[in-house]
Amino acid sequence: MRIFFITVASLIVLGVLVVMARIWGLGQNYPLYEHAFFSDPTPTIIVKANTLKDTEDALKLRPDAVIWVDVRYSREKVPFALSPSRDKEFLEMKRQEQEKNPTTPILIGGKLPEYPWEQINEFYKTTPAIKEYYEQFPQTRFILNVVDNVSEAHTALVDAIKDLKPNERTLIQSEALIIMTSVKDIKPEWVYGTSTPDLMRLMTFDAMYVLPSTQFKGDVFIAPFKILNRPAFNDDIIQEMRRRNKRIFLGPIQSDSQLAEAIRYKADGYITENLPELLRLLGQGPAQ
Repeated sequence: MRIFFITVASLIVLGVLVVMARIWGLGQNYPLYEHAFFSDPTPTIIVKANTLKDTEDALKLRPDAVIWVDVRYSREKVPFALSPSRDKEFLEMKRQEQEKNPTTPILIGGKLPEYPWEQINEFYKTTPAIKEYYEQFPQTRFILNVVDNVSEAHTALVDAIKDLKPNERTLIQSEALIIMTSVKDIKPEWVYGTSTPDLMRLMTFDAMYVLPSTQFKGDVFIAPFKILNRPAFNDDIIQEMRRRNKRIFLGPIQSDSQLAEAIRYKADGYITENLPELLRLLGQGPAQ
């Protein structure tokens, strides 16, 4: 009987703590974050483009598009653009060369950031350094999605573009929260997105009924539709982000159903890997 009363008392205390946490969270006020990055009308079209040619083609179709770039690093910490799905091409080439020349150190590592920029650039040909985007498209806004969590990644990225007027046209995104935190310590005037730990924390705390008190320091809520084949967000999280006056970018949008979901949530930004197809879905142009 004593155990029963202790259990009931513990549940009552836990319930009171949950209610207090919700009340405290709901009592917080969040002003709308104003920044020149958000000066254009919504919804913002965000195009993933990891070459200068892809960027040029996207801007011809949609001059006000935001360009999403996957940021990688060489051994010398040169930030460049490349989708992580293409790493295997370079590493497989190195493996084959190593088999042909077993006494020569060619395959010096199992990850792309372990190799010099000269070798990476020579292999991929169309892989630009990040600064080239800012130089060739001086009026364009960029979402820099930092993929490689390497030492000094934050300082290398800031140093690469600091003289190219990045303050009003740069949003930092990364799956790694530490990357965004480190860059923000140096450049608080840039805009910051949402890490994978952020998404997982929001989903976890929503399940515990304390979502309103959950910490979220991003300026923009950016999310794919799924993480590890599970939903990356739900109605409660979108509603909470709206309560906090956070802008919402969703995608990549790859189907009619995903676009319908983004429209239902009144997303402020649509992310796409195929701009002509997204414009077709929006009724703004034919797919190519």
